[in-house]
Amino acid sequence: MTTSTFDKVEKYHHERVKMLELEKQKFLNRSRIWVVVRLISFSIIPLTIYFGYPLGGYSALILVAEVVLFLFFVRKSAENKEELNFTKHLIELNENELKALKNDFSAFNDGSTYIDHSHPFTYDMDVFGRDSFFQIINRTVTNRGESTLAEKLCNGTKAQELSLEAVQELAEHPDWYQSYLAHGMQQKEEVEGLSVANWSKSKIDTKSWMKALSFLLPFIAFSLTALYLWDLINELYFLIGFLLVMMPVRQTLKQTNALHQSLSKLGPGVGAMRKQIEHLEQITFQSTLLKNYQSALFQSDKNAANSLNELAKLVKHAEYRNNILVAIMLNFFLSWDHRLIMRSNQWIEQNKDSIEEWEQLIFELEALISGANYRRVFTDVTTQPHLIDDETAEIKFEGLGHPIIPQGKRIVNDFELASSQYFAIITGPNMAGKSTFLRSVGVNIMMAQAGFHVMAKSFTFPKLRLYSSMRTSDDLSEDTSYFHAELLRLRFIMDAIDRGDKVFIILDEILKGTNSKDKEEGSRKFLTKLQEKGARGLIATHDLSLTSLAKEFTGIINIYFDTNIQGDEISFDYKLNDGVAKNMNASFLLKKMKLTD
Repeated sequence: MTTSTFDKVEKYHHERVKMLELEKQKFLNRSRIWVVVRLISFSIIPLTIYFGYPLGGYSALILVAEVVLFLFFVRKSAENKEELNFTKHLIELNENELKALKNDFSAFNDGSTYIDHSHPFTYDMDVFGRDSFFQIINRTVTNRGESTLAEKLCNGTKAQELSLEAVQELAEHPDWYQSYLAHGMQQKEEVEGLSVANWSKSKIDTKSWMKALSFLLPFIAFSLTALYLWDLINELYFLIGFLLVMMPVRQTLKQTNALHQSLSKLGPGVGAMRKQIEHLEQITFQSTLLKNYQSALFQSDKNAANSLNELAKLVKHAEYRNNILVAIMLNFFLSWDHRLIMRSNQWIEQNKDSIEEWEQLIFELEALISGANYRRVFTDVTTQPHLIDDETAEIKFEGLGHPIIPQGKRIVNDFELASSQYFAIITGPNMAGKSTFLRSVGVNIMMAQAGFHVMAKSFTFPKLRLYSSMRTSDDLSEDTSYFHAELLRLRFIMDAIDRGDKVFIILDEILKGTNSKDKEEGSRKFLTKLQEKGARGLIATHDLSLTSLAKEFTGIINIYFDTNIQGDEISFDYKLNDGVAKNMNASFLLKKMKLTD
């Protein structure tokens, strides 16, 4: 990333934070006003009940008006709170990006839960965990969004070109995608797992008499109130009538309370999804994938925005019951609980077949935004990869670098493996850059297959499945030695080849757990077999004898990293060269560390 690009991105986030802080203060001032207004409007209701008797029937109308006004103020206060939280989330997003520009990615989840020692390559490539690549790219704000991103990195996508097109378009709209993420952050982490799709699979038991009573009971309630206020019945008859009206409500109280609790927990997620979908409806995308998303959400038989607005209303109606006085009045005058049960059941019947797809599209967008933000920040050093269907096609990387290494320290390399070539053997001294190069190749192959941009000037690669063996360990609990663990890993790779997978293999110093002669012979035989089976890849080794395979097979080439030793000083340029390494540094390093004479 050039200095000009860095300054541009940094300036953008600084200006956003400054502007958003002013917005936050505006909403904070409003929230204080709404607290006072709500308190006053609610306090008037019991006063009207107590002193309204002399006004007769007019007091009922006044009371209804006061309740409606109070609910209106509650809604406006809640909307202001949503705007305040939304602004706070936007500030947090921009502050986190400013930290990331200084190579502090601690604000982003590192994906440790996705570490899988048996995965074909992610464990070897440091994809997940502390200071991992996932922590660099991850900009998801929900658990489901994060798992969707992890899934893409682990298993790739079948629509790489469509994904790249969508990622590039999103990268050009940082204001839009930040707002999308900020809406997603409205979810409460402790209830995020309560999926709307899962809730829609629940059974809500509606009774045949509910619909009739939802009209009859309010008529009786208003009639009783009018008769009482006009002195046509006394308190006793009114109380008896009140209890009779509330009896059917009590019959369904257990069910309604359970529904109320589930809707309340669902509320933050529904609100976030609704805002995200509304936000998605406000932009016109040109990329095919994003247009398909919009079509699925807005142009299908069921409109996601309208359906989620209806569900959001149900959530609000359920939350009105939080105040016991309001709940009693709503059930007495409007048969509130019965209407809530029937409307919830109706919503489920209408939307249960669509909501799962809507949810998945929302979380897919979070994953794409992560790729878009990565592309935006690293525009000058990333490019669109070219993936070729023919597994025998040439492999060519120009200016390939590792994303974990900060700009200024990152050394890039060119690499080429012709269509007639299968393996490149990499030699070189310790700390010269062999393992880093292997991981640079692996991480960028992963990014290309996930549908994201790669850190290279140009990137051409066949559609081969990536496998690696770089980091193995013994396991005392499984009675597995280091050497046995490595053999199991190599067997895992060979099984994939035997199943018919077309693979690209990255190997780092295989058969380390045996003696030199045995290692040399075993490595030669294994590499020869891999070539015979059509596998392609890279192998880093300190065994210079293995490089003689390039003389025996035209499909194997030698490349190396070098070191420069001058007197008591050692230096590395981390640049890849054609041929075999001539300088080794183990003895020099032992002496320099005063471990030998």
